[in-house]
Amino acid sequence: MIKAIVVYSLFFIAVLMQSTHANAIERWYNGKQIELGERVYKQYCAACHGSKAEATPNWQQRYSNGMFPAPPLNGTAHTWHHSFQVLAEQIKAGSFGGLGNMPPFRDILTNEEIVGVLAWIQNLWSDEIYGIWWEIQLNWGLENDYSVVLGSEE
Repeated sequence: MIKAIVVYSLFFIAVLMQSTHANAIERWYNGKQIELGERVYKQYCAACHGSKAEATPNWQQRYSNGMFPAPPLNGTAHTWHHSFQVLAEQIKAGSFGGLGNMPPFRDILTNEEIVGVLAWIQNLWSDEIYGIWWEIQLNWGLENDYSVVLGSEE
């Protein structure tokens, strides 16, 4: 997983350096998804990630137990370095590798709610950040049919 993140990050830097039309990208989500996502985010995510997804101060410093605090999701940290698939799986599975305190939401949130949360979060990103993220999705040929990415409800 770490190797994939490193490769993905290097690719992101290359795309960032070559990006010429990042601000002209139409976003994948709609207002209804944003509204749902905001409600779900406020109920399940805001306590740790902040009411505007700004996170907590010193989010890059480990707690005494070795865990990291919740990072910002508003485009000021690394969230936008990850594919839709990785972000959706993070919500479903919780913190990867025991590095954080995020619980799994697989049995709590529906796929529609997960998509909504991601729509709300990405709506906070600047056009430039979103455009770079979108180009990475396209350049990697990543799945943009979110029902396929998330799988069926169980």
